[in-house]
Amino acid sequence: MRVTERQQVDALITAIGNLRSGMATASEQISSGKRVNRPSDDPAAAERISQFRNILRTTERRLQTVNEGIGRLNLSDKVLEQAGNTFQRAGELAVGMRNDTNTAVERRNAAQEVQQLILGLTGIANTQLNGRFVFAGNETQTEPYVLGTATGSVNTANTGGATIAASVATPTALQPDGYQIQFTSPTQFDILNLTTSQTVSTGNTYTSGAAFTFDGLSVTITNGGTPPATGDQFNVRVGYSYQGDGAALALEIGDGQTVQSNIPGSQVFSGPTTNLFENLQDFHQALVINDVDGIDTAIGQFNQSLAQVNNARATLGANGNRLDTVKDSLDLLAVNTQGLRSDFEDADIAKVASDLASLQGTLEASMATLTRQFQTSLLNFIR
Repeated sequence: MRVTERQQVDALITAIGNLRSGMATASEQISSGKRVNRPSDDPAAAERISQFRNILRTTERRLQTVNEGIGRLNLSDKVLEQAGNTFQRAGELAVGMRNDTNTAVERRNAAQEVQQLILGLTGIANTQLNGRFVFAGNETQTEPYVLGTATGSVNTANTGGATIAASVATPTALQPDGYQIQFTSPTQFDILNLTTSQTVSTGNTYTSGAAFTFDGLSVTITNGGTPPATGDQFNVRVGYSYQGDGAALALEIGDGQTVQSNIPGSQVFSGPTTNLFENLQDFHQALVINDVDGIDTAIGQFNQSLAQVNNARATLGANGNRLDTVKDSLDLLAVNTQGLRSDFEDADIAKVASDLASLQGTLEASMATLTRQFQTSLLNFIR
């Protein structure tokens, strides 16, 4: 079969077009750093690359969730360590203050430190991370512990038979304090703030069963078998109520696998075994009224409190260790998947650059050949 000059020229033009296309592809690979820039470049590889990207997206999302959980657990453990230190100090004070050599003044002075421990514990229980309350369960936008309860008690040394009931009248007016109602006669009483050592009111007229209010509290003293006697004392204390819930914040660490990343406050500060706030407040009240038996009772309460805190920290530690292991696995998965994606998608720049140079040389040679072929064809045409 005879090959004409026109056929030779057409073949050269086609070859040059292919060379230019190859050079464009190589230039794009060098510019983007990728061997596969669109599915048509390599459909099979593009499918695998898409799968690897989906895995990476899922892995990155889980890593972010796990890192947030680790941060929450670490912060929770750190502040609960402070809570443990609080009860260790309270225990030291209780052991020291139960000694008969301590005076009422010394115990009242110690009560001032205990009040600071109570306020410090409130700050710990209301710890926030990124604007969310750590110990509120699932109610992370709600402050978990706020003043919201009132408790009344009768002094065991009272000679009268009156009883007391206390409730919250105005929550916003509550103070984190303890009070004492002292009867100066069977028909009159004074109200003292035991926390601040200030007098709230004096010369109040007593009427059995009639409620009276002060500092957001409503109190009722009622005659029992006998009315109150001169010198009788009644204690009223403002307490903390839990506003969160008992929900666990479960983090997805794999398909169908979750890890709890929190401890609700109801499982460490106000339960499940003992109430940490009430234990400190019991001790504070015992100190200010010079109740040696109450001080002695506080020692056992603080042991329970410390055990409850340590149990919560153990749970946090176990979950934290598990999340650390999951994080290591996810990090490894991300690295390996990224490597596999790179094998399919990324270009070997050195090789592509070498191929581009080779294509450039071939193109120049082909262009020279085409030029000579046109010149020959033109001379033949003139003849």
